[in-house]
Amino acid sequence: MVPLLVESGDYRKRVDRVAVVDCREETQIARVMRRNGLTQPEVERILAAQASRAQRLEAADDVIDNDGSLDDLDPRIAPLHQSYLAFAGRFG
Repeated sequence: MVPLLVESGDYRKRVDRVAVVDCREETQIARVMRRNGLTQPEVERILAAQASRAQRLEAADDVIDNDGSLDDLDPRIAPLHQSYLAFAGRFG
């Protein structure tokens, strides 16, 4: 959702923190091609119409590396989730 959030321009008025799940562009393209059956040029056109990786990373308060498998991702998400729960608890 971050590409849409960043593209809105005034997103900092609506959120306290931004988490970006990031991977290399090559990984992203390969995953979209495999998932959606698109060609590389089709995926590249879609990505070109969105906020860039650099823009997403610039907007991030927290970045989770997702260049590995789903099994690699969960241990990275769990601690961040706990910190977000704690952060929300201070303001709830």
